[in-house]
Amino acid sequence: MKIEKGLKVGGIYHSKVNNKAVRLVALDRIKGGLQVATIKHHKQDHLFESEVYISDLSKATAEQVASYFKR
Repeated sequence: MKIEKGLKVGGIYHSKVNNKAVRLVALDRIKGGLQVATIKHHKQDHLFESEVYISDLSKATAEQVASYFKR
């Protein structure tokens, strides 16, 4: 499991851009040294951003995690 800057691949986080709890799938670097997180949610739609900057992610609350696992 890769842990970087407090983010753990496989962990549940809140995405500000998507306004929902998401699972972190991968961390990558892009041009200019910026870090991008690949995220996933089981109720993705065509408006869902699957790649976001790591600054967009924050720790999910217990309620957000519970709603993520409730399908």
